[in-house]
Amino acid sequence: MKSHSLLRSLLSSPSRPSSLSNPLVVRPTSLNRQRSTAATTPTRDTTRAPPPPPQRALLYVPGSNGKMLEKMVGGGTSSSATATTLLAVPDVVTLDLEDSVRIEKKAEARQLVARTLKSAPTGGRTKRFVRVNSGQRGLDDLEAILACPNLDGILLPKINSASELVAFTNFIDEHAPTEMGTSPLKVVASIESPLGLLNMREIVTASPRVGGLLFAAEDYCASSRLIRTPSRLEMLYARSSVVAVAHAYGLAAIDLVCVKYKGDDAERILREESEEGRRLGFTGKQAIHPAQVPIIQEAFAPSSVEIARARAILEQYDLGARDSGAGAYGLTGQDGTVEMIDAPMLLQAQGILEAAKAAGLA
Repeated sequence: MKSHSLLRSLLSSPSRPSSLSNPLVVRPTSLNRQRSTAATTPTRDTTRAPPPPPQRALLYVPGSNGKMLEKMVGGGTSSSATATTLLAVPDVVTLDLEDSVRIEKKAEARQLVARTLKSAPTGGRTKRFVRVNSGQRGLDDLEAILACPNLDGILLPKINSASELVAFTNFIDEHAPTEMGTSPLKVVASIESPLGLLNMREIVTASPRVGGLLFAAEDYCASSRLIRTPSRLEMLYARSSVVAVAHAYGLAAIDLVCVKYKGDDAERILREESEEGRRLGFTGKQAIHPAQVPIIQEAFAPSSVEIARARAILEQYDLGARDSGAGAYGLTGQDGTVEMIDAPMLLQAQGILEAAKAAGLA
């Protein structure tokens, strides 16, 4: 095994907000801030890349539970699966080596997860992630799983600084099989503290392997001394900050866990949280029980009403608005009211239909 001394030193060094600016980020200037005052005809973008596979529900599976691992990773979807059936199949299954595994079971769980990945069927719509531990134990986790097939992503917990993330991504670059070393194996950085929140920009620009940000609510509240309430207002700033940075760099934004999964109010609270998360701009949500998956995936996909409205916007544009030379045009609703449609709303409509297609709804 290669020496990990440099990586250990990076992981053990104190985390401080970086004062260095990123030379790759273009800052606004008087030139690139200038905009024409002339009306601009909305333009339908036909060159957009296809949307990535959705990551609506990220279901955690304890890495020490062999039966559950086999059930959640070994299954698949048949060609005759209905839309209702597909909602119950999580977009991402996260094999967890961190919080759901006791310390004395870590080594055993590590080997169990590796065997599960090796024996899993190839393909399928569900992506397989592994949440490793922090620090040196996380490097040991990576060493055990990087050579496994069917590994689609790594969830890195407790990332407070760019140096902590780079310690892991460098390890992946150096120890992954050659074919994987040049592949787009992505990592998701978990933001669990105020320091991590302040350093998000440096974190997401530290490595091209970063594919998303995840908000860990319980850890964040503990480290911030926030009082957790049913309204979740105390976390609004942190959650909105995660969304803003994620979308600024084209990354997935994964929302908090709904800790209630049984009882009369559990479904109502989960649906409320999920719909709120999507309104805030999150692209998915963590799940701790299979029963949560259908509600999350339905909430994080466009509704039939949204899809119909998006189609109407694009159809109206194709019928002649693009040739009128106007910067905006009117869309008549079913109730007879006329709504102004301009370039940003055209892009929103395209985004909704792309998300619907990625979710198998259009």
